[in-house]
Amino acid sequence: MKLNIKNTIYGLSLLMLATSCDNFLDVHPKGEVVGKDLLTDRKGFENALYGVYASMRNDKAYGAYMTYYISDVLAQYFNCPGNSDITDLSAFKYKENPEVTKVFFDIWSTMYQNISYANNILINLEEQSPKTLEFFDIYKGEALGLRAYMHFDLLRLYADQATGATTRGIVYNTAFSLKPSDILPKTEVYKRIIAELREAERLLDNEELYQAASPEDGFFQDRPIHFNLQAVRATLARVYLTQENFDSAYYYADKVIQEGGFELVEKTEIANDIIGNLSLKETIFGLYAKTSLYTRTKEELYDAVNYKSLDPWNGIATVYQQGGGGNDYRWAAWFQTISQKLRFVKLTDPYQLSSGSNRPAEKIPGINLIRLPEMYYIAAECLLRKNDPKANDYFNAVLESRGLVALDDRIPAEPLTLEKITQERYKEFVGEGQTFFNMKRLNLDIQSITGETIPADNSIYTVPIPEEEFSYRNEVYEVK
Repeated sequence: MKLNIKNTIYGLSLLMLATSCDNFLDVHPKGEVVGKDLLTDRKGFENALYGVYASMRNDKAYGAYMTYYISDVLAQYFNCPGNSDITDLSAFKYKENPEVTKVFFDIWSTMYQNISYANNILINLEEQSPKTLEFFDIYKGEALGLRAYMHFDLLRLYADQATGATTRGIVYNTAFSLKPSDILPKTEVYKRIIAELREAERLLDNEELYQAASPEDGFFQDRPIHFNLQAVRATLARVYLTQENFDSAYYYADKVIQEGGFELVEKTEIANDIIGNLSLKETIFGLYAKTSLYTRTKEELYDAVNYKSLDPWNGIATVYQQGGGGNDYRWAAWFQTISQKLRFVKLTDPYQLSSGSNRPAEKIPGINLIRLPEMYYIAAECLLRKNDPKANDYFNAVLESRGLVALDDRIPAEPLTLEKITQERYKEFVGEGQTFFNMKRLNLDIQSITGETIPADNSIYTVPIPEEEFSYRNEVYEVK
């Protein structure tokens, strides 16, 4: 079908630019969308960056929709009996149900709103330099990395998976204005994402600059809640894997594993490490989120008290109890029976749940967006595709940290396969919004929550760009 297009993200942006954002970070300096007159010094740029991070935790972005509430419903982790909107979402009825259509409009507009906030920082940094602004490279590196990170997630959701194709991509927005941006071919979007991540890597790879900051300087503490150097490299590993550039994906995944300073948790630590918090050992990048995330996950995942509450699909226990030996500690840690109902508790902060429980100072409540196990899975897959036996080492490391027996130690020993990596990814990233993208990348048939097998199809894996995006543009664009 052909649509007359006339000017949207920025038709959408009229609302965005006219509205202030509240409920920003309630830790360190308060984040806000900072105007040009305030983006002149450290305080202004740091507050503006806090504002981007805070806006990313919006429910319609990573606070719910892009993690457990929409992405993981698509991945068939959850259902909601009696809620036709959730049922239609899980059946991929993107256009048939207006409420489902609106969900993807909300994601599109909210994500581009957040991107525009990053653009505001980058545009104002053009008037600065490392000579006029001491931590210029860090501010620019974080903002560039965030812009690329969010564009990549939009590309994964709204464009098809074909690699090397010049098919329709998405808007790559670099402006903070009402000037419309073009919808670019997918190859061009990938080119820009990789270029900006590589530039962010260059800017952030400067430990001396971090060391120049005062130990009391709050902005340079808690690096996992900033888009840090290792977050950039981990995102590059994701991007290259999705592009099927396996050599580059392995290079970056292994670099994070070897040089990032992270480690896999021990199996006995799982219950106390990840639940409702950023992992002390494994989180590469996450968002600080306290009250809003707790309130929503308690109602929708823990309590099951309203018509929007999500129930784990009734066969999920079998996934964690498949053969191979050992005891998968993730099952008991992340799923509990409460009032005779199976509940998913991985995202609900136990320190807020128990009023008498004091949170350790090092525990950061929030949303895990990139964790170390993913880098092991990427490295294992890339080497497996080259028939490199070292692939087993990466995969076995995660198995053993979760309480399972290494493939080599099973009787009889089992070979590593792509199917095994996919199964482990499915168990590991429940609640984190990554599984649907992995299924799409591999073009997998989908085992529906209702029990049927849905053949892989572009119409399922490619969410339509909202029609509002085309309503205001001047050119005619072919929508496929």
